[in-house]
Amino acid sequence: TKVFLGPAGTVSRLHHDTYATHVWLSQIRGRKQFICYPPTDSDMLHCTVDHECDGRTSLFDPSCPDFVKFPDAARASPYTVIVEEGETVVLPARWWHWAKSLTPSMTLMRNFVNEVNLQEYARIRQHACEVRAQRGRGSSGVVA
Repeated sequence: TKVFLGPAGTVSRLHHDTYATHVWLSQIRGRKQFICYPPTDSDMLHCTVDHECDGRTSLFDPSCPDFVKFPDAARASPYTVIVEEGETVVLPARWWHWAKSLTPSMTLMRNFVNEVNLQEYARIRQHACEVRAQRGRGSSGVVA
């Protein structure tokens, strides 16, 4: 669980969460705008991939789109929502989201798994553990 605090104008750049987790974000204080994209738009969002934990980020700013610099993003399908104080938005695994605090803001966030994404979550976590173990090995293959 994480708590995000910030003044009006605080931005979380476009990303989807790691390990194929779902996420809920509850607005405790203030108002926040979310611009979201379905996983099927991933190839259009000019993303970078964290191969260890399957997280993705993009420098594309959906609030001020530069379709010259990010031409494929013009084909993506954004969904916009304003989350008011006391409301919660729930995003399934790999849904892209960009967020901006419209007022001073406090947001409670939690990633989660369920029967829909549990197997994929476990596969990605196992891969991440293997990658980390490989980083810890010297040339002899023994963990340092």
